[in-house]
Amino acid sequence: MKNGGGRTSRIRRRKLFTSSESRGVNESYKPEFIELKKWLKDRKFEDTNLIPARFPGTGRGLMSKTSLREGQMIISLPESCLLTTDTVLRSYLGAYIAKWQPPPSPVLALCAFLVSERHAGDRSPWKPYLEVLPKAYTCPVCLEPEVVNLLPKPLKAKAREQRTHVQEFVSSSRDFFSSLQPLFSEAVESIFSYSALLWAWCTVNTRAVYRKRAPRQCFSAEPDTCALAPFLDLLNHSPDAQVKAAFNEETRCYEIRTAVSCGKHKEVLICYGPHDNHRLLLEYGFVSIRNPHACVYVSKET
Repeated sequence: MKNGGGRTSRIRRRKLFTSSESRGVNESYKPEFIELKKWLKDRKFEDTNLIPARFPGTGRGLMSKTSLREGQMIISLPESCLLTTDTVLRSYLGAYIAKWQPPPSPVLALCAFLVSERHAGDRSPWKPYLEVLPKAYTCPVCLEPEVVNLLPKPLKAKAREQRTHVQEFVSSSRDFFSSLQPLFSEAVESIFSYSALLWAWCTVNTRAVYRKRAPRQCFSAEPDTCALAPFLDLLNHSPDAQVKAAFNEETRCYEIRTAVSCGKHKEVLICYGPHDNHRLLLEYGFVSIRNPHACVYVSKET
């Protein structure tokens, strides 16, 4: 028998392959994550459990530095780190939002702030967070029409509805953006372009955590429930993940506890909800290979 060709050798190679497939590559040394860590520390957050890493299959995520026990707090992100409508109202946009009629939606306020801060570049206090956000998204609303045409019929219809919704969201907000012209030396039409607002809308839609706010007269009646959570939003989805996540009103932190143990140097995952792959692709831009919530949509004609 040739050297390395036996059953034991094959098992060993298989184990090594499986191990390397699931192993994350540490990315905490990258300049953008170093800057994000400094920025978070200035806002009273310093994580000791997790580090940014890149994983096969899921891409960029968070890896455990040590073994995590069941019920352990893995992230406690202070309210000062969250980007919410409160953040927007305290900013230079607040006065413009307060006087605009009809009142803008909470999502519009968040999108306007994201685009404005991204446009500010180095002058933005939110730059370290903006630098680690995706430059583009893979939700169907971002895909070319010929690609959307390849999707299954029910998903294709939903994707077209989503595109129409975003287009109407942008077009109906043009007058509001025009009112912001005094804040900028450039024409607001070039700053609040469709592509910039699509990026901002996808950022909120794919990355926000649930943080309910009481209704306010300066906003429309739409629920104000979105908060962007720097660092925390690096956590990827798994339908099998078991965590407890919520904003703690006493500590004023958004907290995540794991409901199961997790080994050292493993990817830490959360569950975005019991979504089938149509919903995951539509809302987040990816599908889950082993999804217990997967289902097949059957048309009435079929």
